[in-house]
Amino acid sequence: MKNSKQEGNKIYPFRPNGEFYFQRGIEAFRNQEMPEALRYLERAAFFEPDEPVIMCQLAICYTELGQFDKSNQILRRVLDEADDIHYCYYFMANNYAYMKDFKSALQHANKYLAVVAEGEYVEEAKDLIQLIMEEAPLASFGVSDISDMEKDFFAFKENVEELISEDKLAEANQFLVAKIETEPTFWQAYVELAGIRFKEERFPEGLAILEDLLDRDPGNLLALCELYLYAYYQAEWEQADKIFKEIRSVEPLMSFQREKLARNCAMAGDYKRADQLFFKVNQLEIMDRYAYYYYRAETAYFLERMDEAEAFWEQFQQIDGESLAFPWDAPELLANDEFAVLAKLKSRDTAKHLLGVYLMTISDKQPALIMFNDYFDMTGWDFFAHLIFSEFEFLPDSLDAANCNGVVAILGRMEELGFPATVETTKLYVEAFDFMQLAIDRKYDLRTKNLDGVAAAMLYRHKFGTQKQIAELFGLSVATLRKFLQELDVVLSR
Repeated sequence: MKNSKQEGNKIYPFRPNGEFYFQRGIEAFRNQEMPEALRYLERAAFFEPDEPVIMCQLAICYTELGQFDKSNQILRRVLDEADDIHYCYYFMANNYAYMKDFKSALQHANKYLAVVAEGEYVEEAKDLIQLIMEEAPLASFGVSDISDMEKDFFAFKENVEELISEDKLAEANQFLVAKIETEPTFWQAYVELAGIRFKEERFPEGLAILEDLLDRDPGNLLALCELYLYAYYQAEWEQADKIFKEIRSVEPLMSFQREKLARNCAMAGDYKRADQLFFKVNQLEIMDRYAYYYYRAETAYFLERMDEAEAFWEQFQQIDGESLAFPWDAPELLANDEFAVLAKLKSRDTAKHLLGVYLMTISDKQPALIMFNDYFDMTGWDFFAHLIFSEFEFLPDSLDAANCNGVVAILGRMEELGFPATVETTKLYVEAFDFMQLAIDRKYDLRTKNLDGVAAAMLYRHKFGTQKQIAELFGLSVATLRKFLQELDVVLSR
């Protein structure tokens, strides 16, 4: 009996092996938990250093963490011990491309294609070769040459931006057209030319240039990034999502490409991917520091790295020169929901469109909505939209302008008393702009009215409290509230 009890309680020690750690490393890798994946894969490699699959996965993990040379050391060791693991050549080519050793990248990519006719990475290797040849068309692909090439690019970019900042769009246009004529495959010139068209509000022409570029160079990253921005700011969400799925997994070779794609990833809410790309941006080569620090702050905030987010926001404000509210602290506000604001701006319903304009003027995200928006189009805006957007800087002496100003003042009062524009109050805010137009049509002059009375009546109509509660909130009598309820009923009757 005693022996039986001892046998039943016997403890079997757990002895993990390489496969155990490998599977956990793969799981962490798929979840983009790279430090965790590296820890597991290193343990797997310790147990089974001769297993090429484990070693290759470890090399890929090092690549993801930016340790390209260490990755290549492992891949070389795999090839030394098992020269039939041909895909190592492709992985090494990719690492060399990241390190800007394009000569070695081409050698290894071509080596892979030479030994594999129909391998898993054949198409990727061909794309890599094509990208290198387009981005670095030099006789020698040495580091110093690539540095010179990137200097040429930045000199080109600075030239264009200087002309644009001086409002010399015609000269910028001539410069870009000449650049395209002399270098037909200098794709960035097409992107910049499209940007000029957008700034001139010649949107169909700008889109046509980008589409022509993609016909000439299918999959061009910068063109697709630009089309994503256009779709995003036009509230064409399905098109934006479609483009983003195409570009999010691209691994850019150049720092300015990473910067552009990182911004798109942040806008799409893919903050892990944005963070990976931002990490690889050369600090000396940042093209747009204003947008860079803004979206780095946003990325850090949503990855819950608050100290980092605040540091990037401070750098953003130093460039801007103004003290701006941190724009991600109040996500419940409709004005801070970019998707909601842009959708309302594109609405054909007049009241919803005017609400979009109003939300834009009070949004903490004005940098993202206006300053970074090269596709900001006011050509179809009416008189009231321009008044609201200009914050009534020039207020004509007319019933139309006065009622528009009055309604915006009413909405500001509601916000002061705890009823800002949110999902719950959207109908109230839309009705306020419907009321504005009807009041003008029916000669209901807000200049002669108690705006608190009108605001209180609007709140009660939408059941945000009892008559007594709302009257007390505004310091009114219930009788006064009822008087304005009757007036609103008359104005809003269809």
